[in-house]
Amino acid sequence: AKSVGIAKNVCQKNGYDNVDLWDTKNPAYGNNGTVYEEELFTKNTLKIISNHDPSKPLFLFHSFHIVHTPLQVPPEHEKRFGYLKDKERRLYAAMVNYMDESMSEFIAAFQRKGMYENTLVILSSDNGGPIYGKGLVGSDQGAANNIPLRGGKLSDWEGGIRVNAFISGGFVPVHQRGTTRDEYMHIADWYATLCDIAGADPVDKKAKEANLPPIDSMNMWPLLSGQKSKGPREEIHLSEHALISGKYKLLTGGGLPQAQFKNITSDIVLFDGYWPGWGNQATIKTFIKWKNCKHGCLYNIIDDPFEKDNLATSEPDLLGKMIARLADLNKSVFRPDRGIETIEACTKWPGYYGPFVE
Repeated sequence: AKSVGIAKNVCQKNGYDNVDLWDTKNPAYGNNGTVYEEELFTKNTLKIISNHDPSKPLFLFHSFHIVHTPLQVPPEHEKRFGYLKDKERRLYAAMVNYMDESMSEFIAAFQRKGMYENTLVILSSDNGGPIYGKGLVGSDQGAANNIPLRGGKLSDWEGGIRVNAFISGGFVPVHQRGTTRDEYMHIADWYATLCDIAGADPVDKKAKEANLPPIDSMNMWPLLSGQKSKGPREEIHLSEHALISGKYKLLTGGGLPQAQFKNITSDIVLFDGYWPGWGNQATIKTFIKWKNCKHGCLYNIIDDPFEKDNLATSEPDLLGKMIARLADLNKSVFRPDRGIETIEACTKWPGYYGPFVE
């Protein structure tokens, strides 16, 4: 559970070797280095389910830290995929397998408690698979594969933003089980969706009083539950560089997030192509397969989901409208002054990272 990264933070610069492992209100004393990290989280989730009173509501969020760099997994899980010759690919597959087993344990725990039939299970990734090679974000390769989608994590290509997601559990209406939805949904939409299910008001009143923009989240439960066949979302403000509107997606760049690549223009969109994130090809293509979208790249992602045909030249009016819309949306991007790093963050909880402002 040591912090992993390229740039050192203020604690590391000042000789502190802190651990980033927290348990509710205090450092997770005595746990670091004892077992595989995901085993700690899995056991904690199982404990919560086991101790819960089924007569009371439960919102349980389990954030898997695996299927992510650093690529690490217990040896016995890696051995199951010995037929995969590439080590990064083998580790990635083993991590997915570990996650799958943890999910099955959670489901079994809900069933034992008699809670499953009234439970909504949501599984969603937060970005597309990483296909970068060694040297971009450290020594690990991304090890994922988004083919036939273009690109991957750290880009706004479809391979970077379209994700695996499903809902399950007894709360899902019987007539909707086993069906699919071909509508836009943003990960932020889970907030308004879950508020609706729980009967809670999704409006952030404090933010409203402070004149902050309203929430972006939209209620998707009528779509997911089968009450409606059409979802409410027609537009997704992907980033300051990209926008989906109707059938079309605009890309205007993205650049590179790492400080060591600050000389690379933000007009560049990374990972311009189709390749798996392992082997020499991943490393080579990561550093040569970029696309300059300074003047806008435009794709019909419904008819051309693999983003092969750039419509910027043939649809100049649409391109101009989407560039203007993106600029308008960017005016309300929330980017507050988050202050500066302080040594207090290193000393409040000796040996651990944790909250340090009362």
